[in-house]
Amino acid sequence: MASSSSSGAGRVAGTLALRSGSAVPAALLIPGLPDDVAAVILCLLTFPDQSRLRATSRAWRLLLSAASLLPLRRCLRLPRRHLLCLFPTDPSLASPILLDPVAPTAWWPLPPLPCSPQLYGLANFAALSVGRHLYVLGGSCFDARSYPLGHPSPSAAAYRLDLAHSRHYWERLPDMQIPRGSFACAPAPSGGVVIVAGGGSRHPTFPSNGSRTDSTEWYDATARTWRGAASMPRHRAGCVGFVAHGAGDGGEDEFWVMGGYDGYTTLGGVVPTDVYCRNAVALGLWSGNWRGIGDMWEEGERRRLGPVATLSADDGRITEVFMLDGNNIFSASV
Repeated sequence: MASSSSSGAGRVAGTLALRSGSAVPAALLIPGLPDDVAAVILCLLTFPDQSRLRATSRAWRLLLSAASLLPLRRCLRLPRRHLLCLFPTDPSLASPILLDPVAPTAWWPLPPLPCSPQLYGLANFAALSVGRHLYVLGGSCFDARSYPLGHPSPSAAAYRLDLAHSRHYWERLPDMQIPRGSFACAPAPSGGVVIVAGGGSRHPTFPSNGSRTDSTEWYDATARTWRGAASMPRHRAGCVGFVAHGAGDGGEDEFWVMGGYDGYTTLGGVVPTDVYCRNAVALGLWSGNWRGIGDMWEEGERRRLGPVATLSADDGRITEVFMLDGNNIFSASV
């Protein structure tokens, strides 16, 4: 096993030398060590260290780039590296922060999200990862040019950050077709595709002043284009979503949308309150059709609303869904 790993590292190091246009001496990696051993040591560094050390030399920059580092880790059969990114309430004012679980004390700040000077208070946005990219989509914000100032507006803005770049920056993507905040969002099984559905924007105290939508669209990273899909059966905002592999008829992958609210009523004719959607719906990613899943709670039961996490089997199929509701955790089998 050790011999196989060393030869694999040597092949990758040799590839780096060819890319650079000239032979790269071993001393340019770690003096006194062969290239294959030095490459193994460097690929085991934590993400913050990799980001800092790319500037050490040209050879290190080549080796620690995603194009070289990821194939090397696969060749060495190292486990996949997962990073945690924490987003503040308003990422345009406070920087998102990365954490590598291998180095739990090393936090790596990312640049704040660029925004218009007239916009502030961004919230209810969707943040997700697709491969080496981080996406921040939509949200609700306040526009200093609008009246009244206390009413948030939905945003159609989309940003992406490539973690493989030595210099991190947010790239502005084409806007979504429909502005939305508090919406369902998930990456599709095919790489480079993000699906969004529902959403809107509302006043935190007066929900009757808000908006809701049933629209669905997906972003094709290759074409850099947002494209519309079949609308949901009803308007939903405040919903959550995920992709369930093989959950549909014939093993079709589906985009599940759960919970949310589609209207409002008043208590005693005075206090506005939301009308929540008890059921879930699923969009077939091959057929493009929506189907009903069923109710998440019975009439009179406590509403189950909150962030969702899914548990998948070795083949990628979703087996259980967990929902956080206050201090309670609910689960359901798929």
